[in-house]
Amino acid sequence: MSQPVVVFAANRGYALTSSRIALIRCFLDQGWVVVLATADDAESRSLVELGARLEPVVFNRGGLSPAADWKAYRRLLAIYRRWQPSLIQHFHAKPVIFGTLAARRVLGDSVSIANAITGLGHAFITGGVGARLAGWGYAASMPRGDVAIFQNRDDRQLFLDRGWVSDGQVRLIASSGVDVERFTVVDRSDREGQVPVVVMLGRLLNQKGIPEFVGVGRRIRQRWPEARFLLAGEEDPVHPDAVTADWVRDQDGVEYLGRLSDVGPLLAEADLLLFPSYREGTPRVVLEAAATGLPTVGFDVPGVREAVRDGETGFLVADRDVDALTERVSTLLEDEAQRLVMGQAARRMVEADFDVRAIQQQYLDVYRELGAEVG
Repeated sequence: MSQPVVVFAANRGYALTSSRIALIRCFLDQGWVVVLATADDAESRSLVELGARLEPVVFNRGGLSPAADWKAYRRLLAIYRRWQPSLIQHFHAKPVIFGTLAARRVLGDSVSIANAITGLGHAFITGGVGARLAGWGYAASMPRGDVAIFQNRDDRQLFLDRGWVSDGQVRLIASSGVDVERFTVVDRSDREGQVPVVVMLGRLLNQKGIPEFVGVGRRIRQRWPEARFLLAGEEDPVHPDAVTADWVRDQDGVEYLGRLSDVGPLLAEADLLLFPSYREGTPRVVLEAAATGLPTVGFDVPGVREAVRDGETGFLVADRDVDALTERVSTLLEDEAQRLVMGQAARRMVEADFDVRAIQQQYLDVYRELGAEVG
């Protein structure tokens, strides 16, 4: 009997190594051929070293590009025709849309397709033509998938309301999970008199709340001039909403650390996480911070409200309200006892609801439901 084949398709390798490597290992350990339809980058090549097969695909992440998108679609047709997978897992908008259409064209109903909506991003934040085009793509592709996995209730409801998915397709798996054995509780109980440290981690995009982080930092430092605001994250120059590292470095009171291979030491140094993103799937960095016992202040927006329980594990304020963000950050910087109580609640939340091992089992349950013998 030939080995069964599964394809994981994503914008770039980091999406597969950062939180789905355990799934890939599970398939490899049980004799599956694992094919990666993603960018040829250091992260995807690291999975090749584990035994996966890389089929490079360039997904244009800079918005609509008919030539590049057509090329990606044709590339997926070739990959699916070559490997004849029995199971495909798509992540991100363009892999979901183009991958589903390509798979059904080449393989018909012989393949099971799981589509994961890990966040709706720039098009749905800004609206306009981009959102309409994305909507047409989802309307054409999502009904052709077998299962639609959502990370938050808001995105799930939006797709149901617009008729892009049916009730029978929908599964809610809240996040890609956090390794609670790697991200352990940090003792922050003896920091009286120390310089307060507020951190943010995320790609350098306006929609991640970089300008709001800078704005809160300026306001807070008027009261606490010694307070440190540390920002870590990579540039994303192809993204239409990009912020440059040079711009960040020019802002008074913000220390830019670049991309970190290990965020643990930064989280250990922090007193709280400020995460003013405009929209998320379920933000992993908030959950990683919570796992170390760190409270979060952010906007009450889709995805973030799944990861922050207002008044319990942190604070949520109205979208784009920098004054309210500043007030809540001030409240927590003034009250160490409240920070510690919220941090403890955040750790309990992650252990109960977001442990990566439990999340992996939920994905494996979906694959078994689709007929895959795995897990």
